[in-house]
Amino acid sequence: MKTEQILINGLSGNEIIFREGKARDEFIPKPMSLSGNIDSPLQFIKRKKFLFPVIAGAIIAHLLVNREKMSLTLVVEPKSEAPDTIVGSLVFHEDFVKFGINSGEQMQPSELAELIKMNRSCFSSRETAMGLVSELKSFKAKVDKQLEKVVDDRANYTLHKSQAVESNIPETFKLTVAIFKGQPKETIEVEININADNFGCSLISPEANDFIAEHKNRIIEDQLAAIAEELPDLCVIEV
Repeated sequence: MKTEQILINGLSGNEIIFREGKARDEFIPKPMSLSGNIDSPLQFIKRKKFLFPVIAGAIIAHLLVNREKMSLTLVVEPKSEAPDTIVGSLVFHEDFVKFGINSGEQMQPSELAELIKMNRSCFSSRETAMGLVSELKSFKAKVDKQLEKVVDDRANYTLHKSQAVESNIPETFKLTVAIFKGQPKETIEVEININADNFGCSLISPEANDFIAEHKNRIIEDQLAAIAEELPDLCVIEV
């Protein structure tokens, strides 16, 4: 860039400066788009609400509540070229997801044993976890040994196979995990369901199912109540 300086009356401080070159590019603000845990809109409001535009006493923002998707979406200046959007979602915690509870996912006993072994921190004690690991690793051997004694027809074999599976299933156990991200840990009872045809193991937990049904709306309602305390006039829309 070329710069020229012309003094007026020969006095320093009385001059006109001419600059030649490319002008600075026009600044175009980009919309903010953030996603996080269910409390993200509340945390944003707590720290940024003094920046929210107000016209005729009304806050230019709204909150969308989607209970089916378990999400809250805060939109600031929705009609502007660069509206800010903050999404808070109630998401299952990875420790809960990795066990595949109530998902119908099946694992072989050895695979389930390895999963439990690598996640001993989710149990009340390592001894409890390793006891399950030992039981699962010897499970198929126990079943095969019992089936060796069966030399009857196919129907009787199938009956004995089911009985062998049932008699060797480990007892129910308890997991201590956070079911939702950003929420405290819960202790839930889990059962091992074993398919008699292929020995596939799946984990089921009526307690976890009840907890999800009872708590997801309560968690959302708690967030809405806290947001209302911060911004009583905020428009809240159920979608």
